[in-house]
Amino acid sequence: MLPALLGVAAAALCSGTATVLQAVAVRRLPVRERLEAGLLLTLARSRTYLGALVLVAAGFAVSFWALRSLPLFLVQAGRASSLAVAAVLAVVVLGARLRRREVVAIVALGAGLVVLAASVAPQAARVDEGGTRVALIGGAVLVLGGAALAVRLRPRARAGVVLAVLAGVGYALLAVGARTLHSFSPLDLIVDPVAWAMVVAGASGLVLGALALQRAPVVAVTAVMVGVETCLASGLGMALAGDRPAAGAGVGTVGAFVLVLAGALAVARFAAPDQVSAAPLHDNRRDTDARHAGGSSFHPTNRPD
Repeated sequence: MLPALLGVAAAALCSGTATVLQAVAVRRLPVRERLEAGLLLTLARSRTYLGALVLVAAGFAVSFWALRSLPLFLVQAGRASSLAVAAVLAVVVLGARLRRREVVAIVALGAGLVVLAASVAPQAARVDEGGTRVALIGGAVLVLGGAALAVRLRPRARAGVVLAVLAGVGYALLAVGARTLHSFSPLDLIVDPVAWAMVVAGASGLVLGALALQRAPVVAVTAVMVGVETCLASGLGMALAGDRPAAGAGVGTVGAFVLVLAGALAVARFAAPDQVSAAPLHDNRRDTDARHAGGSSFHPTNRPD
């Protein structure tokens, strides 16, 4: 079980770093008023965003591997702790300052993760195939339909929060699919509808997360996405994969999970640190040209709180 737990820690490190890079990249672009595939193509020209995508992919890959033997509530709590990683990186790399409550939150988050890790035993998923397919395919369709309506909402801040909820749902569906897949063999994945639903859900999470960050404060967007993804995926893991804490550890597991989630949300502002500027996270010339051509809305002084 130790290798899987180390994998969860590695996933948190990758995701925490990627969170900062993504926020920097998307805020350099003009706000989109509708769903457009062109948004991803534009972001693909940014080295900052591409670096973030590599880290996101690495984080998900390690998480998927850990999910073969660990329950979703533990892996998702570990992923939520990536916000604490972002906070520490902001201090070390960008010179940010932690407030007292944030130091307490990080300590509490770490304690919660230790309790969670001690409250589970390696367990394979007990999959309800019919329920899983309905939940994932139906959920992916609902996310796409909801997104088409959410981008038209006014004011923009409200649209951003709704899009953040939908992005969190997409990421949750992706995690549930990884927990319940029978095989990662390429041939099996091609014919498995759950795998296709995962692709739609994951891509939706990326696009909708970017759209949300353009419309609403980064703290709100990050907190909503993390909260929805963590809680929904954990609940679906219990309902569809039979995830359970070790015998007699139920109360402690719930308390530790709440502690981790609360600690992560308390440091959500570090999803886009106040000290972000072009100097420490300088991108290539192509990014600079895009900012001038597109009327960028990103400014180092745009603080989420």
